Amino acid sequence: MDDVPGVKAPSPQDLLREFARLNRLRKDEGVTPLELQRWLDLRQKLEKAFPGRPPPGGGPIRVRVEFETRRNLAQSIMAEVRPIGLFLPTPFTCDPGTHFDLRVVVAETGDSYDGPVVVVSNNVGPGYSTQSLGMGVRFDAADCALRRALDELYGPS
Repeated sequence: MDDVPGVKAPSPQDLLREFARLNRLRKDEGVTPLELQRWLDLRQKLEKAFPGRPPPGGGPIRVRVEFETRRNLAQSIMAEVRPIGLFLPTPFTCDPGTHFDLRVVVAETGDSYDGPVVVVSNNVGPGYSTQSLGMGVRFDAADCALRRALDELYGPS
């Protein structure tokens, strides 16, 4: 929306407000992949608008991904990533090696699981499929609720 003719660009205050809202979400219940992409974009704009200042919004990032059913979640398990991995369908990717906290929500049951992950692949899904956009993640912690839930769906790794 920034360079659209006839559309007023948001003010720095508007950008700061939106960034602050997303920053709170990022630390609490988590941001969706699209919200994360917007947060990263706003962070870059604020760094340009206020040069010489430390980058805003440090600290851990929690990304919230929702699956409609437990079956959909099971279909995203990447058995070839050890100890166990998950493919996250996202409209963008993070660099391999990027760490964040992942919150997985299963809509049909209302269950949610949290755990630290690291990005291990881009646009390569279960079974080495390259048909979907997104990123493959591996769990950083050997014992987290999310990994235990995936072990139940797929079997222990």
